[in-house]
Amino acid sequence: MGKINENQIDVLFSKKFLELSNMGGEIRKIFMLGQNLKQKNSNIELIDLSLGNPDLEPPIQIKNLLIHLLNSNEKGSHRYMDSAGLPEVREFLANELSKSEKVKLTKDNIFLTVGAAGAIQIVFRTFLDINDEVIIFTPYFPEYIPYTGNCGAKPVFVKCDEFHQPNIEDFEKKISDKTKIVLINSPNNPTGISYKKEKLIAITNILNKHNEKYGRNIQLVADEPYARVLFNEGKQHSLLEMYKYTWLIRSFSKDLGLAGERIGYLAWRNDPEFEQMQNTFRQSSRVLGFVSAPRLMQRLIPLVYNTKVSIETYQKRVDSFVSILKSGGISVQKPDAGFFVFPKCPIADDKSFCEDLVQLGVLCVPGSGFGQSGYFRASLTQDLNLIESAAHKIISLIKSNNYV
Repeated sequence: MGKINENQIDVLFSKKFLELSNMGGEIRKIFMLGQNLKQKNSNIELIDLSLGNPDLEPPIQIKNLLIHLLNSNEKGSHRYMDSAGLPEVREFLANELSKSEKVKLTKDNIFLTVGAAGAIQIVFRTFLDINDEVIIFTPYFPEYIPYTGNCGAKPVFVKCDEFHQPNIEDFEKKISDKTKIVLINSPNNPTGISYKKEKLIAITNILNKHNEKYGRNIQLVADEPYARVLFNEGKQHSLLEMYKYTWLIRSFSKDLGLAGERIGYLAWRNDPEFEQMQNTFRQSSRVLGFVSAPRLMQRLIPLVYNTKVSIETYQKRVDSFVSILKSGGISVQKPDAGFFVFPKCPIADDKSFCEDLVQLGVLCVPGSGFGQSGYFRASLTQDLNLIESAAHKIISLIKSNNYV
């Protein structure tokens, strides 16, 4: 195939692909602006706070245990397997989650997936039909929009308040007879904020009342890849315990530093109503091509589940970055987990502000890319000295442009 020019793209590719590929793109845009600047001025130091790519290396014992697994010479250790995952790994996770989520699970309530993204798409493919609605709280992880569009469903956005907590009144207004899924991402990307228990209880109470009144069950998808990267364990609350129709999704990308290994899981209540769900998810994963999660990573999980990267390192970065920004007059909510910070922009045009930052060698993403204009996201996946330097440059930009 020869080189494709822009005029050919509309003819060559499917309309659905073009529609989905044009969604979002703010992270990529900022990254490319930085690369262009670097080409023009090779001496400039770029501090990339745009990409949410965890930089902390996995604990050293993970490397050693992988070597041990590879040297074990266990027959069949690289063959096809049950697409739900290895039974002993599912049993292990069921036992761990029974303790942490306060709901008794069995291995038949666990499905190993290709990262959290694979789990979300399996659930969406299972429950969504064309023109169904998925309620999403803003700000949100931008990939949720094409995931929803893949199924022909429509996103419906619910506001959060200035503290990035769900607006319960707006949520109740947005539920309709087309609502099939409510998607909750807590701790949240891009804010790093965990939703308060009373907010989650209010949401699940509304769902229960709706289900009882209309005789239909809205599914709640709990996307929680940052649940084990909390600065305060008391900030996380079990949606599995609160609401029967919860589908819990987690991965080991952040807590174990294994983002590139694509290993996650899906968990649900042990209830007679869900007796066939594992077989249903097997079919969904087969249709989507996510036939099974990487076997080697599955075998690793029981050996390292209670190990973590240095959460203190992330917290120190967040604390320092937030402190510097606040000293410069920027309004920002301190995150509860992870490495994202979501400060309020000093001007309404968050895109222009982030483009101005690029000229100083600092790459941040405008909040409008996450459905919340007037903010910007900083991913603190650099060394502390660079993060602090970036914070001071942000303050210097604000002062030099008389933003505040």
